[in-house]
Amino acid sequence: MYKKYLDNEQLNFQVNRFIEPFYLDEKIQKKVIALCKKITNLEEWYTNWYQQGTQEYQEGNFSFASASFQLADFFLPSSDERKEITYRLFKETFYKSVADFNIEYTKMPYQGKELPVAIIKNPQAKNWLVFHGGFDSYLEELIRLSITYLSELRDYNILMFEGPGQGLAVKEGLYMTYDWEKPVSALLDYYQLDAVTLMGMSLGGYLSLRAASMEPRIHRVIAFDVFYSMMDAFTLKAPEELSNLPDLTVPEVQVAVDEKVNQLCKKNIDLNFKVSKAKEILGKKTPSEVLLEIQKFSLAGVEALIQQDVLLLAGTQDIYVPVSRVPFLQKEMINAYRIETVIFTNRSGGQFHCQVGAKMLAFKKIEDFLNEEVNYK
Repeated sequence: MYKKYLDNEQLNFQVNRFIEPFYLDEKIQKKVIALCKKITNLEEWYTNWYQQGTQEYQEGNFSFASASFQLADFFLPSSDERKEITYRLFKETFYKSVADFNIEYTKMPYQGKELPVAIIKNPQAKNWLVFHGGFDSYLEELIRLSITYLSELRDYNILMFEGPGQGLAVKEGLYMTYDWEKPVSALLDYYQLDAVTLMGMSLGGYLSLRAASMEPRIHRVIAFDVFYSMMDAFTLKAPEELSNLPDLTVPEVQVAVDEKVNQLCKKNIDLNFKVSKAKEILGKKTPSEVLLEIQKFSLAGVEALIQQDVLLLAGTQDIYVPVSRVPFLQKEMINAYRIETVIFTNRSGGQFHCQVGAKMLAFKKIEDFLNEEVNYK
């Protein structure tokens, strides 16, 4: 049910991502379509979504208000003073919208600070699904997805968390790290968990597989979707001028690359978002610093260490990850206990990143995978 609200691919994807819960609400759809007609740049994006959120808040429509405030917040750089307000309103309206659900909110100490955690417990459940996001993830998105699509998963308790570089954690100065086994292992220690299933969404597909390669207490891992390397996301839609990057360890090259990327960002919304957000979550100041750091976010060299039962999801029209990574990764994970792969196409639906527009298809596969009996060695 993926829709074309806007011509720009990046903007249209984000509208679909956060408005997906309201696809069947004709009243809200009319509002969204009318709003999107007013958007020609990122300032109009912010203004219109913020105004929509304010109107919905005043009318007590907290769920749509929350989505609107999150969209208003999405492209604001961390330096923009308006971001604190939109983030606060997004969270306030979100938690008003889920007040009736039985969710335990807690925090885990980590590196002298805290990581936000939400837990949904099911009576008699002995299994644990640990769920985290990726590049631009908030805990609230995970909560909404779990409420919507995993409510029938009776044999599992669900633990969702924001790791370094995500949500409140990055606001406290905990920047994202490629060695995701560190926060995952700390979490398993703190909550005394063993034999868990780990699911990572978006860039979390890489993060979860990386953690699984180093942490034996992860028995099953779900890449929702496949994400082999953060550089894939940068290069897949990058302008041609950035197709062959020179040696970024050379200071003179760094200056030239920074100048080129900054120029391109002024006219390329997709590139500007990726560079700006990467600076924020990685704690970097320049494009060249970002590019050097994201090269560390790759499964290269650890694929053979993954020994778990693995589910790989992918879409043929993913705007961040080439679908060719699926057979490549399958071939490299030579020691995986089992690999189950699902590739969503235009014909099946779910062809976009993380199956935006048809998430029910992805979560049906995830639920089936979780319910399968596997005699894990």
